[in-house]
Amino acid sequence: MNIMLQNHTFYPILGGIENYLYYVSRTLKAIGHQPIILCEKHDEKLSSFDLYDGIPIIRHPYYDFPKPLLFIKPKIISNRLKHFIGKHIRDIDFIISRYPHYCYATCLLSVNIPIFYIPATLYWRYSKKSSETSSFKQRFFNFMWKPILNDIENKSITMSRGVVTLSRHISNSLAQYYSFDPKKFVVNPPGVDLERFGKLDGSMEVRREFNIPMNRVIVLYVGRLSTEKNVERLIRDFSELKRKNVKLLIVGYGPERSKLEQLRNDLSMVNRITFVGSREDVERFYAASDIFFLPSKYEGFGQVVLEAMASGLPCIAFRNAPPEYEVAAQEIIQEGVTGFCVDPYNKQEGQDRLLYLIDNIDIRKKMGEAGRKECRRKFTWEVHVKRLLDLAANQFSESQFRLDAEIPANRRSYP
Repeated sequence: MNIMLQNHTFYPILGGIENYLYYVSRTLKAIGHQPIILCEKHDEKLSSFDLYDGIPIIRHPYYDFPKPLLFIKPKIISNRLKHFIGKHIRDIDFIISRYPHYCYATCLLSVNIPIFYIPATLYWRYSKKSSETSSFKQRFFNFMWKPILNDIENKSITMSRGVVTLSRHISNSLAQYYSFDPKKFVVNPPGVDLERFGKLDGSMEVRREFNIPMNRVIVLYVGRLSTEKNVERLIRDFSELKRKNVKLLIVGYGPERSKLEQLRNDLSMVNRITFVGSREDVERFYAASDIFFLPSKYEGFGQVVLEAMASGLPCIAFRNAPPEYEVAAQEIIQEGVTGFCVDPYNKQEGQDRLLYLIDNIDIRKKMGEAGRKECRRKFTWEVHVKRLLDLAANQFSESQFRLDAEIPANRRSYP
């Protein structure tokens, strides 16, 4: 089958959804299907048609607008996407959409193709939380766009053939916010690359690169440096830790980096907290570390927790505590087995759990082994993709949708 995967961005941008598209596409190719990525041409240097690791990419133009039309920008984008997508789905058998504008635009075409919407989060809530420290202009337009964005996502849920979420947390949030029956959503957690994470011992290289002694325990954070990731809380709590033989590595980029670096300097933690920046070899940092800590306030799933578990690290994350903390860590971490989920409002609990792991190397190893075993059992891309295809097959009769269908020779050849 030809299967289109849609999102606002794809490589060379790195992020959770971009990685999801890549691994789902790679898994589809491995079992004989043809994935095609449709996304925005966010950089003029990029080609409109491209290949990434053998995966065809179709990029639509960046849609700009005169100021008078900014108030209805989301609707106009959806309309333009509708016309662009309509030109590229003639030979498509199944569509997986990760972004509401793309899903809504595709549904408006009324094509006889199963379309699955897989939201990363509740879109408006994420937009609001991620723009809390943005410019007044950005926050103003986010507020003005709220009715339109809600309508687009609501219709994406209503009009698509199926809505698949990566966690119960997302399902419950969507059901409550839009007044849907929770049974409308199917939970299908993602996988993790067990070949990439957990088999590379890069500890010596990373320690040499950042001048970290072998007797120093490394606590790792991987992710975007933005408000909802709550890295400021991690830095402040780490600065109060009653251990000096510990190093915090922060891997990632984002708009908060300068502010966070200044906070580290103000707390006199330059020698104990290192900002690594964005790295494509992130697996080396998991391999070099001893403990993973995710302080996020808002996560639809938490892919980095899976990566850490696959790398053999015990994990600590905050528990779900709405409305300020809306996370899914408790669906991934087995309490006391692969790590701990702590009360975000109880700083001492987080400190105690972290100190416990710092002081007990045998417990770290035991939890790390349990985490990797759990990933092999429950979180593989093969299991995730098979479930998606089975769900899609159930939407159509066998004559309309065959999982083992070969691509006809006269079909379009993608670049």
